[in-house]
Amino acid sequence: MSSEFNQKRFDFLITVQTVLINNAINISLNDDAIENRHMFSATGTMINMDNALYAADRIPENMSAYQAANSFLSFVCENLREEGAVVPSWFARG
Repeated sequence: MSSEFNQKRFDFLITVQTVLINNAINISLNDDAIENRHMFSATGTMINMDNALYAADRIPENMSAYQAANSFLSFVCENLREEGAVVPSWFARG
């Protein structure tokens, strides 16, 4: 991978990070926060960020950083995932 700065990758990661933080705050305020703390724990966040770093290098050419972040977050955030959702192929791990 080139050491050249990649704006799309950067924008994707900043968007993902910002949404994960805000989503965690919202979830932590819910009455069932104790039962759902895996969604905003340090370990859960590290897993999500590891997946985000992986995904950031695989954003399709025809997808904006925002679209990629929306697609990514709509799957990895349990509370945002629609029933029956399947991991988008562009960031699925083999």
